Amino acid sequence: LALRPRSLVRLQDRIERAHILRRRITVWNEARNQENPQNIKFISTLIKQANKIDLAFPELFTLTGVHKKAEEWMDRASIAVRTTISFEELESLVSVGESLPLNVSDVLEKLQNRLKQAQEWIVRLEEIVPKSEDHLMWLRRFRNA
Repeated sequence: LALRPRSLVRLQDRIERAHILRRRITVWNEARNQENPQNIKFISTLIKQANKIDLAFPELFTLTGVHKKAEEWMDRASIAVRTTISFEELESLVSVGESLPLNVSDVLEKLQNRLKQAQEWIVRLEEIVPKSEDHLMWLRRFRNA
């Protein structure tokens, strides 16, 4: 039975936790575009674990980038659900939300519903407003407002 210094034991434990975390991130990265993506809370948990270990590795940088983009999107999307935004911004939020490798369906579905309603409203308006050049310019300008 060999005695090991406490600092060596702590370092070995830290390295082992880093390997486990790295494997979890790699598995997530390989499966992130499948049918059942993880939610942002799962990613946050992995990042918190990485911060506790305090070791950097390439997979962590990818994960951190995805997490940052998802949090920024969630912040903007949460505001957009409660307020009035432009049609183009709504389209952009839906597009970005659909491309995220995370499950953000709770907020994304609300935005998709709003987008569908806006598209239906525009179609109805185009049917009502005469299709002269002046009216079409007005409609395009109104749509972009």
